[in-house]
Amino acid sequence: MCRLPVVPMIILACLFAQLTHVAAQTDASRVLQTDRSGASGCVSVQDTRNPSENGGALIGCINPMTGAFELPSNLRNREDIDERVLRSYGFRGDGESHPLSSITILNGRSTAGWSLVQWQAILPAARSLSDEIDGVVINSLIQTNSSALKFRLGPLTARFSTPIISACGKSIRFEGAGPGLTIFRFGASNGWDHCGTGAPKGDKLELQGIKFQSNDTASRSTIGINARFTPGVNGTYSNFALENFNTGMVLVNSAGTMIEGGMITAGPSRKGLASTGTGIWFRGTNTFVNRIQNTLTQYYRTGYRFQSTNPPRILGLEDQSLINSAAGEVGTCIQIDSDYKGYSPLQYVTDNFSCDAYEGHVDARQVSHLSIKGGNWLIHPAAGSWTPAGKNFFNFCRASTVRLEGAWISNNAQPLEIRSLINVTTDRCGIPTGAGASDVQIRNNKIEYRGLKTSAALIVKTAGTSGVVVAGNLFTEFFKPGPPPSNAFSWAGSDAQSALYQGLPGELVQTSPPPVDMSDGVVRDIGTFSLAPGVWSCHAQLQLLPAGGTKVRAFQGAFSIQSTAMPIAPGQGMFMETGEWSGGEIRGVGPFVFDFTAKTQSTPVHIVGAASFAGGQLQMNTVGQCVRLR
Repeated sequence: MCRLPVVPMIILACLFAQLTHVAAQTDASRVLQTDRSGASGCVSVQDTRNPSENGGALIGCINPMTGAFELPSNLRNREDIDERVLRSYGFRGDGESHPLSSITILNGRSTAGWSLVQWQAILPAARSLSDEIDGVVINSLIQTNSSALKFRLGPLTARFSTPIISACGKSIRFEGAGPGLTIFRFGASNGWDHCGTGAPKGDKLELQGIKFQSNDTASRSTIGINARFTPGVNGTYSNFALENFNTGMVLVNSAGTMIEGGMITAGPSRKGLASTGTGIWFRGTNTFVNRIQNTLTQYYRTGYRFQSTNPPRILGLEDQSLINSAAGEVGTCIQIDSDYKGYSPLQYVTDNFSCDAYEGHVDARQVSHLSIKGGNWLIHPAAGSWTPAGKNFFNFCRASTVRLEGAWISNNAQPLEIRSLINVTTDRCGIPTGAGASDVQIRNNKIEYRGLKTSAALIVKTAGTSGVVVAGNLFTEFFKPGPPPSNAFSWAGSDAQSALYQGLPGELVQTSPPPVDMSDGVVRDIGTFSLAPGVWSCHAQLQLLPAGGTKVRAFQGAFSIQSTAMPIAPGQGMFMETGEWSGGEIRGVGPFVFDFTAKTQSTPVHIVGAASFAGGQLQMNTVGQCVRLR
């Protein structure tokens, strides 16, 4: 039989005495037997009446290398680790610094003066005697257990000298009491590095109710969660926070991922200064179905980035959603791009998103089927190196089947200058070659523009884009609706599929002017409509009132886009009566449809008339009307 060191023997003797005393108090008929096996180096107690019950209660084991009294392996609960297990390895969780060099007692064994090698025999993740024991314990349990792990933690603050490091092929769940209660505090390192090297696997990472906090507020390179996968169902992150990391999350090939209730902030000291840094960054190939809900990113250069890293002839990121989420005081709120010019990521939804940005709202460099519904999109004045000057805030480059609907877009009445609010373009946007944007519809948005100057226009369509429809948008100057301002549109290279409407179907424009005197054979304007861009159906009635005794030989009327000019017969709703008669006549003009969808400003349409007779008047009979068709 192996001899036990003196100190552990005293401790064990006390344990046995306490257990026997408790048993005697509760059931005098039961006898507890101790087993001190030299083969296992472990101590257990069991009921002599039923020795097989629960296999006995295993009290502890002596580490053969260090002599320390440790929790036995079958109580380490390899798949479900709680604080009891963590504390058996020396975990503190009090938020104070506890480097290994400061730990003098572990499970009743003196560890004063231990070398790194001695610590590594118990905690193999130790890299230095200056390592915080909290982080070393968690990393050692991850490193020494091959199966999936779940950590269940209550209110505590754990300190880390290095990132949490998990290898490819291991699924891990961290479950805390809430991000304000359970805190993992890091120094100048990443927070969680998963599968940093090696072949990625279809692992699943889960984080719930925990805050990862970096103390290095000057850092420009740290990442809160940095992970690689092969696409599967790779992540669930809920009710969590990442604080003061230069980049919040980088998830490579993470598919089927749900991010819910995240608070991800770079720290206000970085606002306007960081040249890099992203709140949530999805990168991937053949990667589908990621959802972000009720999540905030703040103070990053880019709030959310979706990057398809696909080589030729392979898909990238598809079916990505941002729901009820926000990016606060960032450079650009959302960026969507692809490394391969021949592929546009497919099926993106942004619903009820709030954006406070200095440089851009949505930078859609390559995307197809992008839906942006509702939300608040605000522009901030310059901060640090971030400035709105010369920027396009909704930038649609190689973008197709895009819908921007029901959004409130505003500069908060601040005196700012930008290039455009919405830019539909053939610009390269980092793409070597490729067609311009197509099938882009901008409908029913509220655009607040007081104090906003543009070097291009509020809404820009460049030549080479096609199928661009702008319809039903409400322009307001400090919440006062009105006609579009003079810098509302820059509309170049229109095509048969593009249309610019400034109102809604059913809008009515009408006129009822006084009579005009007629001269023999002279074309006169009887009334004028001012028609905004769109498609209009117009009709009117003209009444000829010749002077007494006058013989009329011809009566003619029409709509005309030129003042006092009769169009070429029989165009633009024209009528013509010839013969010889006396007395008044009433004739209808139209209906005639005008298509002004390619116009950027209102177009005057004149009601013109002429007659061949000696004298008299010509007037509208009732009113002339134009009804918007679209």
